[in-house]
Amino acid sequence: MRDVDGPLEMADCVALYEQVMGLRRDDGSLNPRLLTALQDNSGLVVGAYLGDALVGFTYSFLAREQSADGQAPRLYQYSQLAVVAQERQGLGIGRLLKLGQRDRCLAEGTTLIRWAYDPMQTRNAHFNLDVLGAMVDAFKPAMYGTSGFGAATGESTDRFIVSWRLDTPARPEAPAPPPPPDGWSVGRVYDDGDDRIVVLPDDWHRLRAEAGPEHAARLRGRLTDAFARLLADRTLVSCVRLPGGLAAYRFIPRAAAHGTDPRP
Repeated sequence: MRDVDGPLEMADCVALYEQVMGLRRDDGSLNPRLLTALQDNSGLVVGAYLGDALVGFTYSFLAREQSADGQAPRLYQYSQLAVVAQERQGLGIGRLLKLGQRDRCLAEGTTLIRWAYDPMQTRNAHFNLDVLGAMVDAFKPAMYGTSGFGAATGESTDRFIVSWRLDTPARPEAPAPPPPPDGWSVGRVYDDGDDRIVVLPDDWHRLRAEAGPEHAARLRGRLTDAFARLLADRTLVSCVRLPGGLAAYRFIPRAAAHGTDPRP
């Protein structure tokens, strides 16, 4: 793990991003000059290397949180993306990248990192929420438009906004929800005490390939309606796998989420 250094290594980052994301000609991409400028002006470009070969990287830029109470705005790093070479996924490289990003932030006195992810990608959700200990408290439907890009061409780019606070105690791991008597149903909202559970497929790409894009779009609409409604007064803290190819999001009352976040 080290900072990416120089224009040639920045170009390696761009090439890896295009490969992993499966970008089309008109999708747009990164630019080595942009990455260099970000790194030189309070941004971070962190790479994971196996020998001399780049196998993953993440980049972020310094952002300012708007203050509603007249206090000085809080600065944070907004992490635009993290990618790992396809043949190296599932080996913990993504976690090392985020921890490297965290270490650099803390060294500079920054205690908050934010980023966005597709709510339907439950593997990413589990990593963000249950492994790192971040939380979701905002939802942006169609953040980058409704036509998607790369492997997600044709899909709405709905995104959860993740907040990873680096200066608060770790919260306890969220329990797996107990199954209802009549079994789980995709798209339904279930009560678990004061918490709310939303069930969705655990492999969105497979569902879209098998059931078709129209079915996936309708289901996405149902799920995102539920997410927006729940996040009005709740925080999303967990995503766990369930039997039968399903996953479950856990939303807790916002007051209960205050004061805890990151997992070591």
